Amino acid sequence: MKKNVIVTIGVIILLVIVNLFITKKVSNYTNCSQQPAWTDKLQLEYANTLLSKGLNTNAAQAFEVYIERTHANNKDLAGICNKLGDIYLDLKEYEKALANFYKSELLDPNSDDKQDMNQKIVSALENSGLSQQAQYELESRTAVKPGAPKSKNVAIRIGKREITIEEIDGVINNFPESVRKELSNDDAKLRFIREYAASEVLYEKGKKLGLDKLNSVRIMIEDFKKKLILQELLRNEVDKELKITPDDISLYYQANQKRYRTPERAKVAFLELSDLAKNNEIASKLKQGKGEKIEEWIEKGSVYLPNNLGESKEAVENIFKQQKGGIVDPVKIKGKLYMFIVNDKQPSTQQGFEEVKQQVEGEYRMQKQQQIVKSFVDRAMEQQEVAILFQPKKTDEKVSK
Repeated sequence: MKKNVIVTIGVIILLVIVNLFITKKVSNYTNCSQQPAWTDKLQLEYANTLLSKGLNTNAAQAFEVYIERTHANNKDLAGICNKLGDIYLDLKEYEKALANFYKSELLDPNSDDKQDMNQKIVSALENSGLSQQAQYELESRTAVKPGAPKSKNVAIRIGKREITIEEIDGVINNFPESVRKELSNDDAKLRFIREYAASEVLYEKGKKLGLDKLNSVRIMIEDFKKKLILQELLRNEVDKELKITPDDISLYYQANQKRYRTPERAKVAFLELSDLAKNNEIASKLKQGKGEKIEEWIEKGSVYLPNNLGESKEAVENIFKQQKGGIVDPVKIKGKLYMFIVNDKQPSTQQGFEEVKQQVEGEYRMQKQQQIVKSFVDRAMEQQEVAILFQPKKTDEKVSK
């Protein structure tokens, strides 16, 4: 009896141990099934890694898998679809790009990137060869809201877009005064409006093709913007510092009178010489007034001869060695021989202050502007503690290499 009790207890203990073992195994298996090795988070990281390495095709496939499996909210999923559309746009798979852009719009209709999305959809359609559909999308996405007041001064209509005469005038007002005067004529203004319309059409065409997204274009835009800001900064500084009085201009003239002298000048006539033996004959014809006259004044120190003769330092120097009525010995210009007669000659004269006042003021103003800009730049460089470390190689070092 006692033996049977001991056996029964042993069997019970054995069953308990087996049960505990099985329960532990099942628990471990359950925990493993609840924590899979590959999660949505890892899939997204994997897709972004492929994209960062330039493996766009593989990245697109990885994003497709993520979109299919994820339980992310609509806004986050819209962002992923937008990114996938950009990838397909770069890969020139425009239909897939459009599909993802449209999906992104449906998932997040109030996105802050709506304007950028509009442009990308139009670009994808245009690149797909669907220009008419692209135009429809462009017009429908940028259409004026019902009830909005329409301007009566419409100068250009491009599809549903209207450009007013006020907008055209605003562009013209930014031009230099000389250009504004030219465009004050109605015929000239009409030509400008036509050119402006053409430039707007071509600009929109370029945007549809995504040319504004090219890295080279962005670099040029940034460089142009930098130059505009620099120009405006220096202009503001010059306007603030530049002070010119009548006495300043008068003193500048007195100190630089030599610059305001009319140079010695001459008027001549010429004949081509086919043979040096005929120089006396040609000289006689020139004295009889049979030479070809040059109506423009030739200035001493110049090398240029009008009437398509070209440049000749020797000819000009010989002309000014002669008095009025003097004959210049034969001189070769562009392979041909010529003789000249001096028909008129005027000495160098000093120009009076009132005669050149406007020129003096312009030159003085430019000099002061340059001084102000240089001083401003020097101060700015000093404040930023700029150090130029580049050192050009010496001539002997270049030769040795």
